[in-house]
Amino acid sequence: MRICVVSYHSSPLTPVGAGKSGGMSIVIHNLYKGLAQFFDIDIFVRGNEGIIQMGPRLRVIHIDRRDTYDFAEELMKYHNAHPYGLIHTHYWLSGLVGLVTHGLLRIPWLHTLHTVEILKTVTRDNARVEIEEEIVRSCDLVVSPTLQEMSAIKMLYPDVRVLSIPHGVDVRRFTPSLNGHANMLFVGRIEPIKGLHVLIDALRYLRRDFRLTVIGGQSKDDPGLSDIKSYAAGLEIEFKGQVKHQELSDHYHRAGMLVVPSYYESFGLVGLEAMASARPVIGFKHTGLRETVGNDAGILVTMNTRNLAQAIRVLSADPRLRHRLGSNGRKKALRYDWSNIVRQYQRMYEKIIEE
Repeated sequence: MRICVVSYHSSPLTPVGAGKSGGMSIVIHNLYKGLAQFFDIDIFVRGNEGIIQMGPRLRVIHIDRRDTYDFAEELMKYHNAHPYGLIHTHYWLSGLVGLVTHGLLRIPWLHTLHTVEILKTVTRDNARVEIEEEIVRSCDLVVSPTLQEMSAIKMLYPDVRVLSIPHGVDVRRFTPSLNGHANMLFVGRIEPIKGLHVLIDALRYLRRDFRLTVIGGQSKDDPGLSDIKSYAAGLEIEFKGQVKHQELSDHYHRAGMLVVPSYYESFGLVGLEAMASARPVIGFKHTGLRETVGNDAGILVTMNTRNLAQAIRVLSADPRLRHRLGSNGRKKALRYDWSNIVRQYQRMYEKIIEE
């Protein structure tokens, strides 16, 4: 069976941690590497690098078209030559391609939002809200990474079919190590929604010398890295910039905890990586971390600077608590190993195709 995947703006081959490349690229890379055991898979992305064989039965096909209609037209040529059994679009920009092709391909259309604009707790793009609504009402199935997001979508759109399958983590790459210090780690693109400025405010509130390492480059839409560095002046904060994903496990090992101060996280993949590394996670309880981290693999608080500071104070002062939460996190992360997640997707794809 042949599967068509559309990831219009984010390639699984692009280094993550800056620009538009982040957790979604990691998810698509690992998910379809695994699923290529069972299906022939083409991943369509925007670009001019041609066709790249990412692995056995797995190709990344670049289409050099900015207009989604032109992009969809090129995709249709591949389908007409060798038909696909289903199409799975990722993120709302890919959903635009799905809207164009749905009536033409005559195969099941699945969509994963990755971030849901209407659920964000910061300024929303109303035009994108309307487009996402059209996508979820038009596709055959919405695939959500958390039960929390699935329930929210069902409340907003009762007639929409939604299924929840979580993202995964490579538990062989991200492994436990001794946790003997209280250094903090932040991993994410430098953009306002990731809340790094909130973490900086919390460190100032504590009025103590805490060490923080920041991994990640600036977003293309918000080149504010120099501003955030200026904002952090006087604090023990090291900005490492973008690092290769395969090197990230070393940074988890050097940290005592991960802080995820995001205003919005649909899932929180870095939290899961930290858990697999036996590192406790601090974050906000209204985000997707509530489902992965919960109340036994870290400390999740109601969002404000004082609460975040208090969580940092408690975890920094208690190595036994860090060890216990980290050990719990590792045990929980094993359930999210990519081999388990891939099997869930395999069964879902086969069932959808059979219908």
